[in-house]
Amino acid sequence: MSGFPGVDGFLGTRASLAMDMMVLVMALVVVVLAWSVYAVRSRRKFRWHKVAQILLGSGLLVAVVLFEIDVRFNGWQDRAAGVVGGSASAAVWTALIVHLACAVFSVALWPVVIVRAVRAFGSPPEPGAHSASHRRWAPIAAIGMTLTAVTSWVFYVLAFAV
Repeated sequence: MSGFPGVDGFLGTRASLAMDMMVLVMALVVVVLAWSVYAVRSRRKFRWHKVAQILLGSGLLVAVVLFEIDVRFNGWQDRAAGVVGGSASAAVWTALIVHLACAVFSVALWPVVIVRAVRAFGSPPEPGAHSASHRRWAPIAAIGMTLTAVTSWVFYVLAFAV
């Protein structure tokens, strides 16, 4: 045990188990998101895309809720500072603010894109009247989620690995 609140992580940094898990979850999200976009754009696998997006959205919601519970109970600043009672550096706070801006944008947009698509495309999903709107907003949501992942990794490295 490191003396920090919460359960220690497994990636060899000062991060907690919840932080380490979210780093891996966000990597998985980016990979599955890329595969899902490829499946629908190149292979026209509309059902696979739909299922992947619903599972990603649901799974990420559960992971973020569990992560937030852990952070509320155990905090993160002591681990980021490297000492109990410490404070995170200005660079860490800046990285966190950038990450939260991306995350809030993604959390607001991604579910809207998913819900509108589920309602508009039906079952089985097929291109239709909603396609133009979906082609406009879905890439923005995907870019937002990718930026959320990348900024989370920057925050993680600055806070727990440096």
